[in-house]
Formats: sequence, structure tokens, C-alpha cells
Amino acid sequence: MLEQYPVLVAIGMMAAIVYATRLSGYLVGLQIRHIGWLRPILEALPGCAFMAILVPAVRQGNIAEITAMACVVGLMWLTDNVVIATVTGMIVLIASETL
Repeated sequence: MLEQYPVLVAIGMMAAIVYATRLSGYLVGLQIRHIGWLRPILEALPGCAFMAILVPAVRQGNIAEITAMACVVGLMWLTDNVVIATVTGMIVLIASETL
């Protein structure tokens, strides 16, 4: 039981930190949403965050991963729908694994 206690404390602290980060981001976002010049930045932020996760992973990837990312980026550009683009990218990756 002694070995499990520090693990449980670490998990609880990580959960509390993640929750506090999300809550504080939401509260700050409510306050700065009314600033006009920040609106375009806030609207573009999810796409930027998405690309910040994808690009380093794909940069070291194979041709299937690069093709999947190209499909995701192209569909996001054309449809402006993250769900359709992401699902299509996953389908391309799954199809390339089965071939």
C-alpha cells in the first residue's frame, strides 16, 4: 500500500492541475473575448494548436502519415470542418496500415 500512495497523490495532483488550467483558461477567455484586436487570434488558436501537435509528429513520419496530414489540412481548408478532416486522416492512416 505504501508504494501506491505516492502514485495516487501524483494522479490526483495532475488531475487538479489540469482542471485548474482549463478553468482559468476559460475564465480568462471570458474576460479578453471583448477585446476587438484579440478576436482573430482567439478564433485561429484551435487550428494553430492542432497543427502544433501534428507537424512535429508527421515530420518524422513515413509517406502514409504525410499523406494523411495533407488530407487533413486540405479538407480543413476546403470544408472548415475539423471532424470530417480528422476522420478522413484517420481513415487514410488505417487504410495505409492494411495495405
